[in-house]
Amino acid sequence: MTRRKTSPQKKESETVLSPTELQNLDYNSMSESQFRSTIIQLLVALEKSIKDSRDFMTAEFRANQAEIKNQLNEMQSKLEVLTTRVNEVEERVSDIEDKLIAKRETEEKREKQLKDHEDRLREINDSLRKKNLRLIGVPKGAERDRGPEYVFEQILAENFPNLGRETGIQIQEIERSPLKSIKTVQHLDI
Repeated sequence: MTRRKTSPQKKESETVLSPTELQNLDYNSMSESQFRSTIIQLLVALEKSIKDSRDFMTAEFRANQAEIKNQLNEMQSKLEVLTTRVNEVEERVSDIEDKLIAKRETEEKREKQLKDHEDRLREINDSLRKKNLRLIGVPKGAERDRGPEYVFEQILAENFPNLGRETGIQIQEIERSPLKSIKTVQHLDI
């Protein structure tokens, strides 16, 4: 391609026009060279405008990207702190649950031992003490659920309905007499 030298007159005519001036030009009355130079001016102005817009948008995107990264890092650190706290709380809850289970088991063992000791003490008392009143013919196991006191109160209520309420008789101690020869019927000593 050969280069054409532009004359000083063309350089003067190639001054950059504003967009409104370009819109107001009458392109039909222009010569071909003027039209080409106007189009070139338009393209250069468009290219410059696009480049400026691109640079501005790139700067905005980078600023926004940096801000978003900072916010993400902040959120990640908060999330890590919360995750750590949740894990600590879960460990504490697990430890407390384990301790609670262990305490329940020991409490159940103590209650069972206490009941066993009370039963043994009652058996020993049944075999050693003499009582003032003996009820003969009480079926075996009648006092199993609520104790011999309940059986005696039932017998009193059935046979002497007014006696228990009016006099305020209180039972101090009741035991079943030890098993001797009759296995079906045992006596209650009061």
